[in-house]
Amino acid sequence: MSKTLASYYQQAYACEQHNFNRCFYCGCEATERDHCPPLHMLQSIIDLGEEAEFISIPACYECHAILHNERLMTIDERFTKLKNKLGSKYAKPLRVYNMWHENELSDMSDEFAHSIKAGMVLGKEAAERLAFSGFSYATEEAKVTVREKTAEFDVEGVIFTDFKEALNHCIGVLKVQKSDFYKILVEDYQGDFNKALSQYRHRHDKVTAAKDGNCLIKDFAKLHKQNSDFVTRTVKHFITKDPSLTTEAALEQLYNNYIKK
Repeated sequence: MSKTLASYYQQAYACEQHNFNRCFYCGCEATERDHCPPLHMLQSIIDLGEEAEFISIPACYECHAILHNERLMTIDERFTKLKNKLGSKYAKPLRVYNMWHENELSDMSDEFAHSIKAGMVLGKEAAERLAFSGFSYATEEAKVTVREKTAEFDVEGVIFTDFKEALNHCIGVLKVQKSDFYKILVEDYQGDFNKALSQYRHRHDKVTAAKDGNCLIKDFAKLHKQNSDFVTRTVKHFITKDPSLTTEAALEQLYNNYIKK
């Protein structure tokens, strides 16, 4: 029965010799063949008349295991799902690799440096697997699908082909705080630098405005010999009633209403 079902699939092979025996999804050594859709789901897919590509393609053991139970009908869908799952699985070492640099290890204790270095090694391997863009392949029907394309990361018009280089540009040139920005970039915007930068600046501006407002309140309370809690509550009350008010305007209103003689 399994041989009959397996006959539904076209075997896909790399077009270029240097990609022979490589996993289509991550570039590691291929030891398995990933069936699209999964072979053990094929009978129900046929019974339901669902459309699928019916291709088997080289895969490494880990990628094959990750995709084994994914009811996805096209190679592209499986490719995208695999990248997302690999990114989640190796999120911690990827963070270590992207956030730390070799020249920082000398300032750490031996134990901590060893831990960070191990994370960087694993993270670098994961980053390379995530960056792998697949390869052009042909099926037994001589249909060729071209996939050779280098990933690009747009940072406000500056194009990078390496995620870490794009991140370092944001940290070194655009002066973002790396830990806060990395969280927004990876967790909230899945690597979209421009959206992450916009959100980071929005949050940073709100925090800065809040800090500036607190300083203004403290200075006002000290200058006019007022209780700072009273000033804070009153300012919040005015702004709640009229959200268009700035802290400065609310303080001026407080002064005119309660302090000015």
